[in-house]
Amino acid sequence: MNSSFMHPRNPYRTPPDFKELALKFPEFRKHAKQKLTGKIEIDFKDAAAVRALSTVLLKRDFNLDVELPPDRLVPTLPLRLNYLLWVEDLLQLVNPASEQIVHGIDIGTGACCIYPILAARMKGWHFTATEADETNYKCSLETLEHNSLQSHITIVKVTAESMLHGNIDTNRKYDFTMCNPPFFDSDSFGPKSRSDKRPLPMCPKSGGSASTTEIAVKGGEVKFIENLIKECQEFKSCVRMFTTMLGHKSSLAPIILLLKEAGASSWSETEFCQGRTTRWGLAWTFCDNLTVPKLPQIRPKNNGKGPPPLNYVISAERWSNKGDLSVACVLMKILELLNSLKMEIRKIKDKKDKKAIEFVARENTWSNQRRKQREEKRNSDQACEQPESKRAKIDGCPLELQKDQNFCLKGLLFLEETNTESIQLQMYWIEGGSGRESINQILQYMKNHLFEK
Repeated sequence: MNSSFMHPRNPYRTPPDFKELALKFPEFRKHAKQKLTGKIEIDFKDAAAVRALSTVLLKRDFNLDVELPPDRLVPTLPLRLNYLLWVEDLLQLVNPASEQIVHGIDIGTGACCIYPILAARMKGWHFTATEADETNYKCSLETLEHNSLQSHITIVKVTAESMLHGNIDTNRKYDFTMCNPPFFDSDSFGPKSRSDKRPLPMCPKSGGSASTTEIAVKGGEVKFIENLIKECQEFKSCVRMFTTMLGHKSSLAPIILLLKEAGASSWSETEFCQGRTTRWGLAWTFCDNLTVPKLPQIRPKNNGKGPPPLNYVISAERWSNKGDLSVACVLMKILELLNSLKMEIRKIKDKKDKKAIEFVARENTWSNQRRKQREEKRNSDQACEQPESKRAKIDGCPLELQKDQNFCLKGLLFLEETNTESIQLQMYWIEGGSGRESINQILQYMKNHLFEK
């Protein structure tokens, strides 16, 4: 499970500890293998291993008891959470924070009703979920019963031909729809590879266990979403925003063209990255008084292939004598510290409970501060004793600046309120400096001068 770039609130940005899972869950332990280096891993091409990983993570991290059938698609949690958290971001912008109940629709909810149960457990959202497959329908019902979520989620058995029509209560107002359509065209027997000599497998790369109807449909995902768009127009008075995930980037352009032709008033797209897997999200509306926001993608500029972030938890105990434990207050103190280090700052995300900045350092101002201060004092004393012409030369080009004139470090800093007692700090290296080590040094400087002072 690679965290190359995930949503800032995705808990699996930090990959789970497989050794810890193997010790705690016997059902996972039988799939875990120890390498010669001592590292514990699983075979992600083994459907049973991926199924075990998903079920134990649901149990450990969300207190969800889920049993996944062996012949159905296994929901990988990082991808599902990326989609769900993106929808939450959209809702926060089109629906300012209020006490109203969020109610969504999940079209084709799958074997365990994954989006609704995560949203209900994490956010308290309500869902109407539809499902045409009999096995998936029964398993999803059992999942709701095992986890006592019937008050939040309703599952409707539908026909494969109908997505919304006849399946939802048109007297109710819905905030959004979600959809994870079959990616492939059932008439083409799987997607074509770059070389026509070898067709790619029909099954997903991770955990190749799925029914044909879950991964393939006549006309592929573009035709599937075209049919959805046609039905959407009938429900624009009761559904504010429609969303879908896409498996192929090439599907975006034809679907956006279909939205324009259908008279959609606004739409927005995004990219979901998790490990080696990339998916795309598309949201649209037919409401004239609603604009689907185009959210900035906060990601490292090396296309997510850089090192993972450095994480630090700012607890109430560590912050007790520095003012309110809020994202705004913590960021203000951090900005003061970074400014004292002569860094350039640019805000790229500014919300009440989460903020992000990009910082640029033109010189290393955080290492060996005491030595540098002594050198600066010595240089200053020497300059006072020099003739005017030499003094000007020294003042105009300090020794440290001469040494660091080609130095340039760029990084990202994220702050997010995780609960009332702590704030999560994450720092990314983008480019320059001494790589991730420079970011580690800056974090250590923050600890010494701010958090653990």
